[in-house]
Amino acid sequence: MSYKNRDLRKNSVQPLQDILREIIGKEPSISKGIYNSRIPGAWNEAVGPSAARVTKNVWFRNGVVYVTLHSSVIRNELMLQRDAIIRRMNEKIGSTVVKELVLR
Repeated sequence: MSYKNRDLRKNSVQPLQDILREIIGKEPSISKGIYNSRIPGAWNEAVGPSAARVTKNVWFRNGVVYVTLHSSVIRNELMLQRDAIIRRMNEKIGSTVVKELVLR
């Protein structure tokens, strides 16, 4: 490798986060998989440990997060906080991907 090429490589250094954003932006199928993997963790962080403990299943499809809970009492409490939970989940994920929350 010539000296000129090495110098060019050093000047074109980008943060990994920027590179990943560029790749994910070009491939929607990649971003879909990444968001699907982040949703359960974002749910647990957004609702806290007591609600996370009674959560049976969390999945994401077409902007909607579906959550199955063991406790009807907690489900009713979470329904009252639905908008705040969606906002916190999107903050944890780093993008506005969650549009709706369905609690079962």
